[in-house]
Amino acid sequence: MGTLKASELGLQRIQQARKESGRKRDDAEWLVAASEVLDPESEWLLGGPYAEGCSEATWRRFLAGSPVTVPAFKAFCQVLGFDWRSIADRPGADLEEFSDGQYIDWDSCPEVGIFYDRTLELTQMSEWIGEENCRLIAILGMGGIGKTTMAIQLAKQLQYRFKIVIWRSLQYAPPLEKFIPNLLKSIPNYQTKKALPDTLESSINRLVELCNSHRCLIIIDGLESLLSNNDLAGKYRPGYEDYAKLFHQIGALPHQSCFVITSHEKPREIVKLEGHKRPVRCLKISGLQKRAARQLLQEQGLVEEPEWDILIQRYRGNPLALKIIADTILELFNGKSSEFIQQNTIFVGQLSEVLDRQFERLSEIEKKVIYRIATAESPVTISQMRDKISPAVSHSQILEVLESLARRSLIEKITEKTSDSDPVMFTLQPVVMKYIVNQFKHIFQ
Repeated sequence: MGTLKASELGLQRIQQARKESGRKRDDAEWLVAASEVLDPESEWLLGGPYAEGCSEATWRRFLAGSPVTVPAFKAFCQVLGFDWRSIADRPGADLEEFSDGQYIDWDSCPEVGIFYDRTLELTQMSEWIGEENCRLIAILGMGGIGKTTMAIQLAKQLQYRFKIVIWRSLQYAPPLEKFIPNLLKSIPNYQTKKALPDTLESSINRLVELCNSHRCLIIIDGLESLLSNNDLAGKYRPGYEDYAKLFHQIGALPHQSCFVITSHEKPREIVKLEGHKRPVRCLKISGLQKRAARQLLQEQGLVEEPEWDILIQRYRGNPLALKIIADTILELFNGKSSEFIQQNTIFVGQLSEVLDRQFERLSEIEKKVIYRIATAESPVTISQMRDKISPAVSHSQILEVLESLARRSLIEKITEKTSDSDPVMFTLQPVVMKYIVNQFKHIFQ
């Protein structure tokens, strides 16, 4: 579908026409009139709801000269009495061959089978992109939780809104000086329109320029491959620090595109840029809701039983964990979850391979803290953690470590309080707890 925005001259004409109409800028009659253009067969009333793509937020963006969907732009121009062509900002394109179509490059995007319901998360990100024009979104969560699948589904749903859609994986950790030119070269005829940049700074500038002149959706999967081991969360490996500069530019500079990244942990530059009213957002993915998790277990071939709810809670709805445990239940217990649960154990199995990759990144102090949480008989407070580790570890160090573990999605905060004086407490998912005790007991006992 794409987007359009008003040129500087067009914006002046819009403002003049609105003032001459005698209506206030927030008058709902503008939205009713635009809805009648978009869907003349329906009846539209003051107060809404309005036609698809028509909202107060879209109208405000149109008046501010920000990009809106093409149908909404044309409808708003029509109710103001303009031919949209005289209002739109349509700079000369580097990709003229795509004037009537798109360029979509899925590269090494994995095949996704059944997608289990993530309606709330997809709706939230769609609003961030479509209604709030977010420039950078980070999908975060522990291994196996479904970040890549979520990003694929989001891109499939929203691809019609963009001129260019590109998927790239960072699995093999390409240096930025190779990543950007290779991305630009993949776009047909782009390299013939302009010579490829020969410095890293000019490469970043060229990519931002592309994002400004064309509405692009660029998905970058697996950012954790660039982050360092044996350090607190979000720090880049030596030689990859320039990615922080790229994401800072993408998040801080105005353009009409959106980058979506997936990662086990939150990069530090995104911590500085994100905010509820800023164009950089983070979505932390948790486990599947009970209904979707039950669908997964059913698809895996388990015998439907009330014990499914125990299984889902025990593994916190993690899709990969549920698939792994379902295979075990099928093989050893004829698909009966009740018989597995009677064993009264937390089975880690092949999930340990995923957890290995995540836990090898932890610093020594993080390992100590998370081991003490894992071996505690109940959720622990910050003061209790400090006493268990060493009085020499300062209160601020404990806070820093907990913040890092939270950014890795490895700890759970207990928020249920019986009174305002109750301290915040921390614990772990059962499967993470079992893994840590098995892996670290020989180190810290």
